Amino acid sequence: MKVLFVTHAGPETGGGHLSRCFALSQALREHGAESLWALNNDAEPQVASLGITGALFFNDPFACDISSLLDSADFSIIDSYTAGEEFYKFASSRSRLVVIDDLHDRGAERFARIVINYGVMSKRDFYGSEECEYLIGPDYALLRREYWDMEPTPGNYALFVPGAADVAGSAAKIAGMWPEDTGKLVIALGSLVPARRRDETLAASRGRDDVEVVVSPADFPSLLAGAGRVICSASVTAYEALAMEKKTAVFTVADNQRGLGEYLKNIGAAFDLGCWHDVGLNSIKTALDFAPDNKTLSGLVNKRGALACAGAVVNLPG
Repeated sequence: MKVLFVTHAGPETGGGHLSRCFALSQALREHGAESLWALNNDAEPQVASLGITGALFFNDPFACDISSLLDSADFSIIDSYTAGEEFYKFASSRSRLVVIDDLHDRGAERFARIVINYGVMSKRDFYGSEECEYLIGPDYALLRREYWDMEPTPGNYALFVPGAADVAGSAAKIAGMWPEDTGKLVIALGSLVPARRRDETLAASRGRDDVEVVVSPADFPSLLAGAGRVICSASVTAYEALAMEKKTAVFTVADNQRGLGEYLKNIGAAFDLGCWHDVGLNSIKTALDFAPDNKTLSGLVNKRGALACAGAVVNLPG
């Protein structure tokens, strides 16, 4: 069985699309599936950090002729805000189509056999078609293999994750304003963070014994699982932190992230810092005092959701 993933990543796009596709590819491998990849050139650093092999790179995989790749696959899995109805229609004419979605505004369900939307706020009635199978909610969270059997451990450090590309320059800001006498802060910079932002973060942390910067750490899942609390963008990392049942604070750096923090706050699962540009010292201190509702947090996000999704994909009729 061959599965073609069509997605992208980069300094402007971020790394969430590729991260969740990679998690699904790992789960599909459990069923013997071989993954093919059509990606953009800017995704190469993240591809290397994840250990993906055999990827084909294009300036824009959604604007190139990838007919031969689609024809060679039993399934195509698309995750992108660039793709729309025309691309979905084209892909579905070549192979069985699965769409990973979180915007529910592009008509994916008209052409896909399966739509995966694991957002905590997602609902079945976001989608109109009755012909599509829907995998909705955090029971289907696409987390990497490392998390499937990982258990959290209590830690004495806070982990700050600005997103794979740190599009808002939040890492340098937190390094400069981290409150003294509040314990150690570890800042994890992703593989897509531009050199300029990385250097700004390292400069802001210089001379501080309580702030450590790590770049594209290979042991990131263990680093997250061992944190005392997590402060992160409202992205894939937020779901990883919630799956590990961490004391979590989330902030927004992109339009597609709006609403997640407020929803998590309302159910008692995480602290909402709001838009990163509005975050200051006082809000960070308040976030550090936050304690979640453990009953709500327990089991909110399924660590093995990728396996549930993979099972649904491989059981699709031909």
